[in-house]
Amino acid sequence: MSVTQGPVRVVKPRDLADWPVFARLARFFWGCAALLTAVAVGFFFLASAVESADSEGWRSPWPIVRTPVTQVAVAAVVLGGLYFAPGFRRLARTTRLALLGPLVCAVPVFVVLWACAAGA
Repeated sequence: MSVTQGPVRVVKPRDLADWPVFARLARFFWGCAALLTAVAVGFFFLASAVESADSEGWRSPWPIVRTPVTQVAVAAVVLGGLYFAPGFRRLARTTRLALLGPLVCAVPVFVVLWACAAGA
């Protein structure tokens, strides 16, 4: 004896934890990330300008900037993969951005600290 189940319902994942506080947190963290990134770019611009002025002729800033660019690219790939991960994807967009914000803030800080440690 078989029992019919009826039609199968396909339900979209609901927006979990889509609260207004997450929008504010996302704005705060991503604003801090933008500010820290601007400071890091200024730091590397200043470092390449000082090294170029210190040398006898004009030199390309690429050897100084190659490692930070690689670090930022790897971090973007990892954070992009995390953003689109299936378990993380079920959360609301603002919640995902708020959770990734501190990690994004850490990227420029890590890049500058790595450059300072490698240069010392």
